[in-house]
Amino acid sequence: MIRTASVLVALVILLPIARLHAQRTSSKSTKIDIVEFPTIPAASAVRIAFNLNADDGFFTLEDLRRYGGNMDLLKSSGERLSGMKFFTVGSEAEVVDVGPTVVVDVAIGPERQGAPQFASEPVKSGSEELTHWANVPCRLPMRVRIASPEGEVWDAFEIDAPLSIRYGNEKISKIESSKGSFSYSKGNLKFDSEQAVMEGLQGEEGSRFFRRKAVLMQLSNVIDELETRLFFIEGKVEVTMYSGKGKHDYPEMDAARDVAMEAWDNGYFEALSSPIDTWRKWAAKVDFIDKKAQVTRAVALGLHLNLAQAHLYRNEFTECAQAISDARALVLPAGEELAFLNDLQNRLMKRRRALAANGSFDWDPETPTEKAPDIKNVVGKRSENKDVSMIVPEDRYSEIGRDIAAWEADAVAGSPEAAAGEASEVSLEQRLGGRLQQTIGGMMLQLSPIYDADLVGGPFPEEILAIPSLVYLDVSGMQFGALPPEIDRLAGLQTLVAQRNDLGALPESLGNLTALKKLFVGKNNLTDLPASLTQCIELKTVDIKGNPISPEAITRIKGMLGEDIKVKHD
Repeated sequence: MIRTASVLVALVILLPIARLHAQRTSSKSTKIDIVEFPTIPAASAVRIAFNLNADDGFFTLEDLRRYGGNMDLLKSSGERLSGMKFFTVGSEAEVVDVGPTVVVDVAIGPERQGAPQFASEPVKSGSEELTHWANVPCRLPMRVRIASPEGEVWDAFEIDAPLSIRYGNEKISKIESSKGSFSYSKGNLKFDSEQAVMEGLQGEEGSRFFRRKAVLMQLSNVIDELETRLFFIEGKVEVTMYSGKGKHDYPEMDAARDVAMEAWDNGYFEALSSPIDTWRKWAAKVDFIDKKAQVTRAVALGLHLNLAQAHLYRNEFTECAQAISDARALVLPAGEELAFLNDLQNRLMKRRRALAANGSFDWDPETPTEKAPDIKNVVGKRSENKDVSMIVPEDRYSEIGRDIAAWEADAVAGSPEAAAGEASEVSLEQRLGGRLQQTIGGMMLQLSPIYDADLVGGPFPEEILAIPSLVYLDVSGMQFGALPPEIDRLAGLQTLVAQRNDLGALPESLGNLTALKKLFVGKNNLTDLPASLTQCIELKTVDIKGNPISPEAITRIKGMLGEDIKVKHD
């Protein structure tokens, strides 16, 4: 068992590194046993006050008690970590109203509903009678503050996971109370039309029912995260190490990976020093432009993921943050690796805070432990939640937000986990090269006003002209104002997409692009096309829709280009 003051690392299946060319990555994975520490002082998570703060016009204890099925909603929502053992050390923990040693305040934010998506099905098999329901997208943010009884903030977070709330065609159980006792009556919530569903949703009873489901489903997500910060966790964590693969041989990388795998399997993280040196050396060799280089973007990304994981488990948080930032600079916009990098950042955050809160805690595997309380059971009890009141009839969302912001400014700003959220600085040449993707016949580059907002409205980047083997270029929406006269340096270009770029004219040098097959320059300010396009002997399609080109000019352009070239125009 690894002895380390740290916090939960979620089980994650690492995503494969994107393959851009012959040079790519190969990987090996293993699972390590680990005990993770709380992000607050461990000895404090004994008597837990759990307060759900909500305006009494929005959600009350009566709303929680009104229907059964609370446990079903709580347990079916969220993703409590499978195979993980949650426990406390020294004392058994419990959720209490009086004499807490840690106070958890959960504040409910504003509810936002989307448009209902209606569905229906036969009431019975073969029946023509239908029952209707709606799935309603919903946002219901919750802010969570974990503090000492004296009000010192130890940790905090916010959950705003998108929800989908079903209303209708479902079984329900409603509480009926009388003379201090209560019972549940079971029934079905069914509607015979979409209009009936909408009327139900808009009515007082339907609104309360819908809101209860939304609160409990989001609260489930909150508790899943909360328990990883309050309790010790024992379980297995997967690590994956990458090496190069392709036209080149990578014996040094392969050897470093094998040493690292042995270190992971034996729980001896000091042995990762040599692989770390190797990965750093090879990562510095990255070539963003030459896709036949030994270290391409994809290989370098794998090396930085190796470094991030190694530094994380050696509690080298600054170095881990740098490796994550370096990896972020190599991920394509909306790339699938982003989810893993965000998870790595989350692990880093929890380990650092756990070590800061419990650095002097001497963990001994023989120490007696107690099973941690299941907070979902406390919230979802069907016995009217008489044990703990929990619901505080106050809207404290803004107040707790201010407390969290003040705490973050002091405890989080400038921290390694904050640094890990930003991509490392790279040159524009490196950035463009890192965005190249393999396509038929060569390379493809796409710029986006969203991901390249800093380039919008500026000059056409001359670094693009130095990219060899570029056959597809898309700069739509970048508002460059003009294409450079040197555009013909891209001798192999086959497709040029330059829509919405405020172009008033196209350079005559386009005619030197003899490999050009498709030209898309719609939604600009063009009034004509250069005569040199007749030299583009491979040209098949020209799209000039959305330009102020006169009908006479259109006729002239079509005659100039000939019948074999399709001209798309308004």
